[in-house]
Amino acid sequence: MSENTAENTPPTSRLAWFGLVLAGAAILLALGLAWMAYDRLQTMEVQLARRIGAFDAAGEEARAAAKAANMALSDLQGRLATLESTGQETQNQQLALNAMYQDIARSQDERIVADLEQTLLLAQQQLQLAGNVKAALIGLDAAATRLAQLDKPQFNGLRDAIARDMERLKLLPAADIVSLNARLEALIQNVDRLKPESETEPPPKPAPAAQGAADTLARFSAEAWKEFKSLVRIRRLDHPDLPLLAPSQLYFLRENLKLRLLSARMSLLQRDETAFRNDIAAAHVWTGRYFNPRDKATTAVLASLDEMVKVPVVLQDAEINVSLKAAQAARGKSN
Repeated sequence: MSENTAENTPPTSRLAWFGLVLAGAAILLALGLAWMAYDRLQTMEVQLARRIGAFDAAGEEARAAAKAANMALSDLQGRLATLESTGQETQNQQLALNAMYQDIARSQDERIVADLEQTLLLAQQQLQLAGNVKAALIGLDAAATRLAQLDKPQFNGLRDAIARDMERLKLLPAADIVSLNARLEALIQNVDRLKPESETEPPPKPAPAAQGAADTLARFSAEAWKEFKSLVRIRRLDHPDLPLLAPSQLYFLRENLKLRLLSARMSLLQRDETAFRNDIAAAHVWTGRYFNPRDKATTAVLASLDEMVKVPVVLQDAEINVSLKAAQAARGKSN
């Protein structure tokens, strides 16, 4: 009957039924799709939540790492500031050490120049006061040796000046002061051996007494005649105007002659050529006038005095002013 009913159903109803079926299927399909979309959305939400959680954990870690990095950066900045402060202090200490080293080096150069200048002044005194060229050369050589050991360019000018002065001093004619001094000493010791012009001849030795008894009257007459002859003595003098000297005057004459020779000796050591020649000339005059020129000792003394009066005792250009000026210039540079 149902079949009949269906058969008897009109086409419009069939279409409606079919439409309803399709609508239901579409609804089911939509619901399925919605469910699938919802399920996917839920899955995505879960994944997104997980990812967000992971991102949050990573962010927290990142924030912790950033915080640690900031703390490390702050620590590094503090250390850097400390290092900068230490570096600045070290730089200041280095500058102070450099300045101190320069002061020490300058002070050392000044001390060296002062020592060398003192050595040169001593050499100059040896030349001016004693005329000792050898001692001056020793002092200059010591200064040149010390400069050579230092080997500093700022002292090259001083080294050249010392070398020039040394070469010039070596060419100077040197007087034999030691020999002249010894000769004067010998003359002073021989003054007592000189015989004065007015000295009497030594009395003849008495004849030995005759053996046996002698006549008293004859002996008395001989002694009286001998005493009478001793009262008058005739001598030939080369200087008629020469006064006869008493023994005390002869003593002072010898002492004054010694003083003259001593004065000549002092003038020689002081390189005072004028005083030296005057003293030698005066000693020559006294020796030739008051002492017997025929005596060998007098002749030797006069010959020695004649030789010494011709010897130059003053050194020309005996100075080292070039070295002294160079030392003063070096001291000015070191200051």
